[in-house]
Amino acid sequence: MHSTWRGIVAGLLALAALAAVPALQADDSACLMCHRDQAAKGFGLRAHGLGADPRGEQTAIGCTDCHGASEAHAASPRAAPDFTFHGEQAGAGDEACLSCHSDAGLGHWAFSEHAGTDTGCVACHSLHTPTDPIQETGGEFAVCTSCHQQEKHGQMKFSRHPMQEGLVKCSDCHAPHGGAAMNGLVQPTVNETCYQCHAEKRGPFLFEHEPVQDDCTHCHDPHASVNDQLLTARQPFLCQQCHIASRHPGTLYDDDRLGGRDINIIGQSCTNCHSQVHGGNQPASSTFRR
Repeated sequence: MHSTWRGIVAGLLALAALAAVPALQADDSACLMCHRDQAAKGFGLRAHGLGADPRGEQTAIGCTDCHGASEAHAASPRAAPDFTFHGEQAGAGDEACLSCHSDAGLGHWAFSEHAGTDTGCVACHSLHTPTDPIQETGGEFAVCTSCHQQEKHGQMKFSRHPMQEGLVKCSDCHAPHGGAAMNGLVQPTVNETCYQCHAEKRGPFLFEHEPVQDDCTHCHDPHASVNDQLLTARQPFLCQQCHIASRHPGTLYDDDRLGGRDINIIGQSCTNCHSQVHGGNQPASSTFRR
């Protein structure tokens, strides 16, 4: 009796295992003889695996559509598939991806920095895992900084964008598949990219601060800084890069009648008085004061 129940349970488990594996196209059935676990636990749970299932709406995707016929690999596992998407074959692998993923978001890929450095699609995206790490919370930062180490180390600085926590993503500012702007920015200019979050700095203002309107990075480091507010240098040295001594006294003087130091010049911070450095609409804003 017990042996009968054991047989029934074993049969049910076998059926469940088969159901978990996508029913790939007939010419891909040989792949499942070895890669059954990989298909069930990874590929079969993703959009590509669902597209490979003839029970679904899309039936044109299969192992051989990306990896080629791979006859030598089928004859002997020691031989690599026709396309492995790694090393020298990274470019050919991109062509396989672009044969389907050719929408407007990839229109600049051929001229992108990633394409120029032979960074293939699979360097960032994973197809045979249950989830794509780059789409998980904080995963994009980990994937990007596997190459962009300087930005990873910058997260240890005093002032930073919270990228490590996933509150700000690299793709909020950069288009990883290429863009029309410098550095693959998602907007035509640096400022337009920053204004996506810092809309209050856009203006127009009655009194404009020309360097601010030109490029935010004249004063701010977009990733991280040892100075407050992501400044590239601390005050007053940052301001004195443009406002030299001939236009403003290099020494701050006290009024003798005060009998003590003016609280506004403690720390010698220009913004103690000139707080509206991004521009303003009040009469005092002609010198960017309160």
